[in-house]
Amino acid sequence: MDKKNSSSWILKDFKYDSEERVWGRFFNIFYDKNLKLKELIIDSKKGMSLQRHNHRDEVWFVSKGKCVVNHSKTSHHDIKEITLSKEDVFHVERKHWHQIFNPFEEPCHIIEIQYGEKTSEEDIERIRYYEDNFIK
Repeated sequence: MDKKNSSSWILKDFKYDSEERVWGRFFNIFYDKNLKLKELIIDSKKGMSLQRHNHRDEVWFVSKGKCVVNHSKTSHHDIKEITLSKEDVFHVERKHWHQIFNPFEEPCHIIEIQYGEKTSEEDIERIRYYEDNFIK
């Protein structure tokens, strides 16, 4: 039997914990004490806050679409823009400033691996939100 239309995407909502955010949503795929695996879906024309983490690193793999990352190793005043496309990998080291945004028409899907001493949502220092610097 040749299955043309799959409903497996519906099952993801039931199998994994997920959260809706102003920028899209994420799924918690796996976690243990020092590791968390997520799928982030950043909607078109949306973006996250400029942030950093003190207790974890992150590795991002773009599985669908593309996005732009604001990134700095040292200061939130010295940001470089980096465009990520499908199958690109990006490493965010702890204490590096970073912000994902999607100025493109299609959603961007990122597989995120968090690892370190803490992989909790409390380990986020934010200084500005995406809407503060987006040119419409």
